[in-house]
Amino acid sequence: MPVERQKQNWKEKADDYKMFAGVLLALSVFLYIGTLLPTIAPEKKVYLLGLIVILLIGSFSFFQRAMQYIRLLRETDE
Repeated sequence: MPVERQKQNWKEKADDYKMFAGVLLALSVFLYIGTLLPTIAPEKKVYLLGLIVILLIGSFSFFQRAMQYIRLLRETDE
């Protein structure tokens, strides 16, 4: 695979992973706001907070993967 095509592939992957991270982060914020509403039963809040933590971990891992591809792009440009 030519270097330019590989660099383009890495850039696209980094952009995709950043998008995934943003979506998961937005979803976790939306769900967290939902826990602040008094209409949710307290026993359901525990599960919802667990889901929020899982979404935040997923968002962080996707952001880390995007950073790995960005580092690869910077290293190949040097």
